[in-house]
Amino acid sequence: MTRSSAKTSKHKAPDTAVRILFVGNLLQADDGAGMHAFTLCQSLCWPAGVELVDGGTGGVSLLPLFKQCRRIILVDAFLSPGHEGEIRQRCNVTADSLAGSEDLEHGGGIKGLLALVPLLLSPVPIIDLFAIGGGCFTPCSPTLSDGVARALPTLCRRLHRYVTEELMPSGSGCR
Repeated sequence: MTRSSAKTSKHKAPDTAVRILFVGNLLQADDGAGMHAFTLCQSLCWPAGVELVDGGTGGVSLLPLFKQCRRIILVDAFLSPGHEGEIRQRCNVTADSLAGSEDLEHGGGIKGLLALVPLLLSPVPIIDLFAIGGGCFTPCSPTLSDGVARALPTLCRRLHRYVTEELMPSGSGCR
């Protein structure tokens, strides 16, 4: 596994099978859930070919990270219509598949980013989304809500199980 930051990583190995992009704003309460998940996931054992990336606040600057890999998994927070900490997984997402999706409402640029990917990149990787529902997106607030904080370890375990058991079941050991 490679651990990197979107800000410092300029070139990615062409053999990356799965790149997991954790995005969010640590200074906007539950919007920082993706970044907290990045920290938790760094302690897990990932197979070779899996790269964890601190995507920060995301946006168009993430486009280069969609190159030279077969699959991207985005980890982010969304405004939950249900309860804080609810986890949603969507496979093979596109901007169109998220358009009008009231159950994954997001004020950030994920939908815009997904709209640009097929216009600017070829081949387009398969894109999955792991999202955690938040209820508090207050500016200048670095604290997660209790529901999101309790659910983060579950999100990380589900993400790890998805990668290691479904995407790369014969993955060779830990890196």
